[in-house]
Amino acid sequence: MLATIIPTSSFGLRGTSRIFITGLEYAKINLLTNWSMIDIARMIRNSFLILINGYSPLIPLIIILFFVYWLKNKKWPEMIFFLSFFIPFFLTSKFWYGGLYGRYSSFVGYGLAILVALISNKKLYWLTILSIFLIFIPCLVAYQQTPYPTIQKQIIQKASFSSKDLLILSDYQRPQLTYNNALYINGDQNEQKTIENKINEALKNKQRVLISKQAITFPYFQYDGQQIHIISKGNENKAIIKKFLNGKQLTLISTNKDFPLLNIYQIN
Repeated sequence: MLATIIPTSSFGLRGTSRIFITGLEYAKINLLTNWSMIDIARMIRNSFLILINGYSPLIPLIIILFFVYWLKNKKWPEMIFFLSFFIPFFLTSKFWYGGLYGRYSSFVGYGLAILVALISNKKLYWLTILSIFLIFIPCLVAYQQTPYPTIQKQIIQKASFSSKDLLILSDYQRPQLTYNNALYINGDQNEQKTIENKINEALKNKQRVLISKQAITFPYFQYDGQQIHIISKGNENKAIIKKFLNGKQLTLISTNKDFPLLNIYQIN
């Protein structure tokens, strides 16, 4: 994940330059290489899911209709202008990264907004606007509820978590749930090995080790805000820590029946 390789401890102009260079190196290694049919299929899937879940189910159809119209009528300037927004969005969907919304909002705020404004058919236009409102309603309802990180914190406290314990959380939980004695699974292989070694060491020393359901299933079924991340709905049997936990026993010690994905387990 991109967030794991950028040196966030660097500040100022020098730090900004270092982040920019690191980003270019990352793009050179990961964006310009390893192109396969599975990579392209993943990019199409991610782009499609982001568009229909975050904007409107009609958007893929509208994009296709516009491209057919531009090609048929040789409207090259319009097509090139839209592609200047769409191509970066499409290419970066190759990465599994939680922070999709910077690239997504830049595309929606300009490219798609202009595209929708250009719809000449009034029925299609208002149907698109209506579908956007309908898609937004579940999000609006979800954000009127108690923030999920607050509920997770309550469940952790219910587990009698103390400074003597070791807590394993998902990287998605890091911003809102910061503990001095917590480790965060983020997908980095080297850091993953370090976490596994620290868990084994803690168990050897008879230290209590707690782990959240979000950490157990990472990178699948991750709450991003009040909803499951768009592209994290997958096979949790392929979770990063699954193999390590196979030889260990998990005991459910704290839960909220309405939020099973926020359960806290003890590793034995």
